[in-house]
Amino acid sequence: MAYKELIRSATSRMLRLGGLAGRVGVSMAGNTVANLFRDTESRDEHRTMSLTKNALRVKDLLGQLKGVPMKIGQMVSLHEKLLPEEVVLALKTLQQNAPAVPFAEIHELVRDELGKNFGYIRHIDENPLAAASIGQVHRAELINGAEIALKIQYPGIDDVIRADLKNLKGLLKILFSMFSKMDMDLVWQELNDRLTEELDYEKEAANMKRMAKLFEDDNRIIVPKVIEEVTTRHILGMELVLGISPDTVSENSYPHTLKNTWAQSMVRLILKGLFRFRFLHADPNIANFAFLEDGRLIVYDYGCMKEVPQDLCRGYVRLISAFLNHEYPKIPAILKSMGVHNANGAPIPWQMAADFADVLQEFFVPETQYTFGDDEKIYAKLYEIGNKHLGESMSMVFPKDIIFIDRTFGGHFGNLCRLSARADWRKIILSYMSQTNSANPGGFAE
Repeated sequence: MAYKELIRSATSRMLRLGGLAGRVGVSMAGNTVANLFRDTESRDEHRTMSLTKNALRVKDLLGQLKGVPMKIGQMVSLHEKLLPEEVVLALKTLQQNAPAVPFAEIHELVRDELGKNFGYIRHIDENPLAAASIGQVHRAELINGAEIALKIQYPGIDDVIRADLKNLKGLLKILFSMFSKMDMDLVWQELNDRLTEELDYEKEAANMKRMAKLFEDDNRIIVPKVIEEVTTRHILGMELVLGISPDTVSENSYPHTLKNTWAQSMVRLILKGLFRFRFLHADPNIANFAFLEDGRLIVYDYGCMKEVPQDLCRGYVRLISAFLNHEYPKIPAILKSMGVHNANGAPIPWQMAADFADVLQEFFVPETQYTFGDDEKIYAKLYEIGNKHLGESMSMVFPKDIIFIDRTFGGHFGNLCRLSARADWRKIILSYMSQTNSANPGGFAE
């Protein structure tokens, strides 16, 4: 894993992003002009070369910038079917193999941050197990011989992220106004809150302990144990639990039944999180998961968690019930009760809801197993409907609490496609929706 220097200057980061946009734009425009003088075969070849070159440019810079821009690249790469293959292959490396920070900087931070508790650590491997947007993970050994994982925040990344958020707010506000009439400040507050929360590893440790308690009776989901003695705001010590990487799962011919079990464990995590506990693991980056050959799922990274308001959870139950029962006329009113409606306060058009619902019904045909990723046309259908209702979409508003819930389910849609997951999804979702009325720590018992 190559070491790259983290770019910390706010001005430098902003200039590099702007420069990247300019270079990519000029490159793509130049290729378009050159294609006027090429035959069809040559155009396709040069298009692929251009896409690959520019995707690598984006990947390299986002990997160096880390923080918010890199997270954006990770989120984009989740939706493989919406992007050219060349771009996906480049951005996919951001999900797990981002450029690492030199070990000398990491070691110094650990020693200074832990103080006397540094004595609990006998050894830290120089080569990271993984490097991501905010920190990197190293294998370590405690003085008692236990092997652990140390998640170490990049030195100065907290200042970097706050600078990125400040710089990106104005830019995103302009972009947002081009396709929505919604107040960007509400959306921004939610993005800001979730991303800054990820900087506090003590909070993440608390999230891990809470999730371990919630899933203690579920042997399908593995939450690594927190090692308190080597955990601080910038360092998270945890049990070393390793499994099969997502790339290995995708590239190798594991039995389809095993892939289905892994996929259902992933679905189990998010449906329990939404409907039963109302505490959702809200970072669907595939690198946050590893797989065991007995079908269990290891879940990493608890920095981005979403508390789901009770009323919103009940709204999802009503919405999905109306959808599954083909009661489309009820959908606009249900959405309005959830805070999703036109900017003028009117419900969204019934036909708009019905058009999208008709396409999504393909996943939930009664007593039928659906395989994610089989129907390549579904993306084209959704894109076509989006264009048809573009005007109505631009006038829609929605509550900020929906952002990370929808991001979670949208990202896992891509993950299920990657696993070619097959199951009776209607039966599964109905079984978890029924748990909203059971007595549990986060449910609706009154």
